[in-house]
Amino acid sequence: MKSIKTHFGVIFSLVALLFSVQFGIFMSNLTKSYERSIQNEYNIVLVSKTPLSLQDAQKAVPKISSISEISTAGITERLKDKISQNAFAELSKNLPKFYSVKLESFPDAAQLAKIEQDLKSIGSLTRVEIFKKTHDEIFKILLLIKSLVYGFAFLIVLLGVMLIHRQMRIWVYEHKERIEIMELFGASFLIKSGKLYRMAIIDSFIATLIVTCFYIALPSWEVFSTTLKGIGDLRTAIVLPYDALILLGVALALSIIAVSFVMLQIGNKRA
Repeated sequence: MKSIKTHFGVIFSLVALLFSVQFGIFMSNLTKSYERSIQNEYNIVLVSKTPLSLQDAQKAVPKISSISEISTAGITERLKDKISQNAFAELSKNLPKFYSVKLESFPDAAQLAKIEQDLKSIGSLTRVEIFKKTHDEIFKILLLIKSLVYGFAFLIVLLGVMLIHRQMRIWVYEHKERIEIMELFGASFLIKSGKLYRMAIIDSFIATLIVTCFYIALPSWEVFSTTLKGIGDLRTAIVLPYDALILLGVALALSIIAVSFVMLQIGNKRA
C-alpha cells in the first residue's frame, strides 16, 4: 500500500504537468486551425483600372497566395434596362475591375498596414480595402486566446515541477536506509539512485499513457466537440503519436532531472 501511495504521488504530479503541456499543444494546434479557417475567409478587395494578374500583385506583396476577379455582371444587368444602349456600353467599358485577394497567412496589424501600403504602390489600383476593423477584432481575439492558454499552461507546469520535486524528496527519505548502506560499501551515484530512476521511468510511462488516452477520447465528448466546433476540428488538434512522444520525453526528462537534483542535494549536505 505504501509503495502504491509513493507511485501515485509522482504519477499525479506528472499527469498534472503533462496535462498542462498537452493542453498548451492542443490549444496551439486548435488556434492554428482557427487561424487557417479565418485566413481562408479573410479577403482584401482591390479596385483596378486595368486587369491585374497574380504575378503583378505578388511583385508588390509576395505574401499574396491567390487573386480572383469579382464579377460585376449583377450590377450591370440591373442597370441595363434603365439606361440607353450607348450609355450601357460606355459604362461596361469604363467600369473598373474588382479583385478578391487572399494571403498565405493571417497577418498582424503591422504586417497588414505594410501590405496595404505596398498594394497602393501598384499604379493601376484606385482603391484598396483591407477591412481593418474586422481584422483587428479577430486578431485581438487570437492574441487573447493564446495568452490565456500559455499563461494557464505555465502555471500548471510550475505547480507540477514543484510537486515532482517534493515527491522525489519523499522517495529519497523512504529509501534513506538503503542509500546509506550502499554509501558505506562505496556504491557509485548511479547504483544508489538506480531504483529511484527505474521508478521515475515507470511512472513517466504511466502518466503519459493516462494523459494520451484522455486526449484521444476528448473529440468523442459531445460537450467539447460542440463547444469548440466553431474554432476548429478537435481531431486535427491532437497529433499522434507525435504528441505522445513529446509528453513522454518531457516526463522522462523532468523526473530524471528531479531524482538527480535531489540525490545531489543530499550528497552535498552529507559531504
